Amino acid sequence: MRNCILFFFLILCSISVEAQVDVSGTVTDAESKPLPNIIIKNVDAVTKKMKGYTTTDDKGRWSIKAKAGSVLQFSAIGFKKHELTVKVGMGEQHVVLEDNAVALKEITVKAAPVHISGDTIKYLLSTFAKPEDRTLADVLTRVPGFEVNKDNGQISYEGKNISNFYIEGMDLMGGKYGVATKSLPQQDVASVEVMKHHQPIRVLDDFTYSDESAINIKMKKGAHEHWTGTFNGGGGFGSYGGLWNLETFAMRLKSNWQTLITYKTNNTGNDIQSETKPLFSFGELDDKLKPLIELPAPSAEKLKQRSLFNRTHAATVNTLVRLTDNSQMNVQVTYVHDRQEAYARRTSEYFVNTGNRVIDNTKQYMEKTDRLSAKLKYENNSGRQYIKNELSGDFNWDRQWLTEQGTSSHDMEGRLPEYTLKDNFMYVRRLGNKLITVESKNIMQVRPNGLDVDDMQQDINQHYYETDTHLTGSFRLGKFIVSGNAGVNAAYYDFSSHLKGLSDSLGLYAGSSRFSLFRVYATPCIEYKQLTDFDFRLTSEVSYSRYSYSFDNGYSRVLFSPELSVSWRVSPRWRLRVNAGISSDEVDVNQFYPTMVLQDYQYISRGFADYRVGRAKSVGLGSIYSNAINGTHFILNVNRIYGSTPYTTSQEYSGEYIILSLQPQQTKYDSWMVMMMASQGISFIKSTLRVRALYNARNSAIMQNGERMPFDTKILNLTAGLVTSVIPTVDLSYNLSFMCNNMDMSGLGSSSTINSWKHEAKVYVPVFKMLGIEATAEYYHNQVAASRYKDIMFADAALKLKLKHFDVTLALNNILNNKTYAYAVNSDLMRSTSSQNVRGRELMLSVYFKP
Repeated sequence: MRNCILFFFLILCSISVEAQVDVSGTVTDAESKPLPNIIIKNVDAVTKKMKGYTTTDDKGRWSIKAKAGSVLQFSAIGFKKHELTVKVGMGEQHVVLEDNAVALKEITVKAAPVHISGDTIKYLLSTFAKPEDRTLADVLTRVPGFEVNKDNGQISYEGKNISNFYIEGMDLMGGKYGVATKSLPQQDVASVEVMKHHQPIRVLDDFTYSDESAINIKMKKGAHEHWTGTFNGGGGFGSYGGLWNLETFAMRLKSNWQTLITYKTNNTGNDIQSETKPLFSFGELDDKLKPLIELPAPSAEKLKQRSLFNRTHAATVNTLVRLTDNSQMNVQVTYVHDRQEAYARRTSEYFVNTGNRVIDNTKQYMEKTDRLSAKLKYENNSGRQYIKNELSGDFNWDRQWLTEQGTSSHDMEGRLPEYTLKDNFMYVRRLGNKLITVESKNIMQVRPNGLDVDDMQQDINQHYYETDTHLTGSFRLGKFIVSGNAGVNAAYYDFSSHLKGLSDSLGLYAGSSRFSLFRVYATPCIEYKQLTDFDFRLTSEVSYSRYSYSFDNGYSRVLFSPELSVSWRVSPRWRLRVNAGISSDEVDVNQFYPTMVLQDYQYISRGFADYRVGRAKSVGLGSIYSNAINGTHFILNVNRIYGSTPYTTSQEYSGEYIILSLQPQQTKYDSWMVMMMASQGISFIKSTLRVRALYNARNSAIMQNGERMPFDTKILNLTAGLVTSVIPTVDLSYNLSFMCNNMDMSGLGSSSTINSWKHEAKVYVPVFKMLGIEATAEYYHNQVAASRYKDIMFADAALKLKLKHFDVTLALNNILNNKTYAYAVNSDLMRSTSSQNVRGRELMLSVYFKP
């Protein structure tokens, strides 16, 4: 009897160990505030493998089924990890997570707290903010490690563009996050979290190493409770008439949906159109069609806002709805109406073997653009599977007008509409230690373009379709991950062209053609991961391609492209990377057409049907040192690429025209690319110092009238900047830039070197507690000829009144009333010097309202 009782007791124990237990409870912080979105993992106590997970709701509540004896792990950014052992009969659990903050030493105006948890670095934005800052972009420009593009809002961290932009853990903006960067009120942002080695697809987290960084914007509590928004509007006058500027922003954040709406318009040179363009597009097919018609417009890149004469309207609507804990639906709509004008004088000197050729023209340019973009995205991102389907459309109606007077006088009008549709589908499934992925990418592009040059008329119709579908599988063998994908890629390109009014002595002016590609490929890959210290990746693509063209019998080829990458974390703050590979260019569909195409009044393009491709060998070395606690970031990347292409670019001078094409002559090249970036917080002078260096050297060659002309180019860009508050409440920033562009034309026995310097300083001085003066100065020292420089200085001043909900600014721009800006550039055996009109003196009164 005693043995029977013992046996029965053992059975009950075994049942109790294996029993599934319903566990539930709440999670709060030390102040008893509920914590939403806390990840709770169910981990086997013996194998340490995750058996499932859940997250807390808005009230911090959670529930999960787990076996008795397993461990529940509670984790969140900024909190210490908490573990709970599952027992039979355990009641409601109340879990309190402790803060895991580390304070940063004083590096700017005051001590800047930084919280570090694993690969996540959390910056408290208020400690970097200044009274004059309005948007997220304004503040991030002074945070060590960050760089923000002032034009489009793109964010870089440690010298590399971020891969994802989240607001409260949700991907509302996708690749078009520039609108948020330049619109989010900084006073509503609590912190910015940098997630290093970020893998956005959860199921890939244990299978694929990621060297990308993403950021997550955490909003203050008040931004969650109601609609929040800002208004910025103003008017004034300048040398070219009346001025206006209006920017409105509205946002609503809830646990299950987010909405962000903007409307912006101005004629003050602020290029809001660039904010609405994609800043990254991972997982999509690239737009393959290149513009065959392209008017030589004066560039607004050098001076940005000062040289842009515009009338722009832009509206965006972004909505994200969380359907379940793991799935969401995202809708984006953007509309832009943009009108730009530019005026310039350009002197272009073409270095030609038969004698240099000079064209001196004045340019009057105008462009009108209407662009409608829309995207519908569904995403299910769980620990066992990932599903995504993204349908997007980009419809662009663009018209350009250009009048040139001088050496070669012409009137031109270009009609350049472009319509693009994309659909991207991805399914990832985890089966134990195996992973299966199915991905399909599709694109359709249509370009019905036209050009009128005096009495000549060029019409082009281009249609392009491409699909790429592949299956990927991977499995784990200890610390090794073996994977591979196999897929099919197909493309079709339809071209037709008709040119009237040009002498028929140069070639064929009307015709049509079709080009198609069918490719089968496989990419085996092996990775080795030793915790987080060492990663090794060897991959190689093997492909078979079949090409078909209207005017020949087609062509087939097999390509082999191996690539090796090694990453080593020498210490928690220092990482090394080495990569090497052999790559092959793909056949360029844009060169397959049978006719001559008039690009503008001067250039004519000629198609070249040939299937040979270039091969390149590359070696790269990278080093990153990051110490966020001390505000120290250092990045060095060195890359060498050497290879050959079976073609040489051809320039044939025929009368007043330059005919561009390719010649079947091999060109070997050897190039170096070096990038160094460093930023350092200097506590004793409350400053941040940034330095960046870019160097690019390459040898090349061009065929001129049948003769080969080799030339080398070397480009060096150096920038250094200091943001400081040595005197309390006084903010000062200074930036110095240097550029050297050298073109050595050994075939012509000559060279061209262009240097330019830029000094930029800004100071903000408070007069009273609510009143301050901001002054900006820019000084340019540009080389425009062999021994001639042009010096230009711009000065701005603004009086800023800061009230509780209002900022009132009275600004006087270009006080010195400069009207022109001169610079020179080197490019492919040609040097051009431009004198460009800029906006004159302007007075602007604006009001910024934040409820």
